[in-house]
Amino acid sequence: MTTPWIALVPVKPFARAKSRCAGLTPNARRSLAEAMMTDVVRRLRGVPAVHSVVVVTMDPEVTGLALASGAAVSSSGRFPGLNGEAGEALRMIAGAAPGTGLTLVMGDLAGAGTADYAAALALAARHRRAVIGDADGTGTTLLTLRDVADFRPFLGPGSLRRFHAAGYHDLGVGPASPLRRDVDTVDHLLSLPPHTLGPATRQWLAAFPSDGRRPDPSTHERRVGAL
Repeated sequence: MTTPWIALVPVKPFARAKSRCAGLTPNARRSLAEAMMTDVVRRLRGVPAVHSVVVVTMDPEVTGLALASGAAVSSSGRFPGLNGEAGEALRMIAGAAPGTGLTLVMGDLAGAGTADYAAALALAARHRRAVIGDADGTGTTLLTLRDVADFRPFLGPGSLRRFHAAGYHDLGVGPASPLRRDVDTVDHLLSLPPHTLGPATRQWLAAFPSDGRRPDPSTHERRVGAL
């Protein structure tokens, strides 16, 4: 029997997103974060085992785009910060849907497709709790758990080591897997095969010169516009 999952996507306010993307204006960084979240949500919704996708945010702008992309939204605001908001959302959802697997997925996995998520969740169904690390082997891009009591507030820099120490099983996806390739910089995005990107992110990337040089930020902003 296939394990049913609820996928939670924590998303910070777009106005504060992608601060490491040097050379881009605030509006360009904002539109990149919007595009990637849109694609992550839509691709997760395409996974047969995922019964619902919930964006975790307190930001009205993120809330609007999440709802337009077909996600539900959790925004209690009782415990601010990534770990506090994620933990509260997990507790609320676990109480409303007992027996359902829970997965936290970062909203900037621009190259991860529906099949990637489906394969990872099929592997995770064999374990009480599991994790996937980023390409650097320090951060976390995806984690799964059956019991909300197993959640630990480790998300952030250096989180992977702490999750491993807490008994989270490493799902062992290969180093080239798009599930390990979160996008913190423009170089991260440009290193992903274009065909793996979702439609919204491809539209954003189309504003870049074909030779991969950095665009003039103001020109990029005019070409991309609001997604």
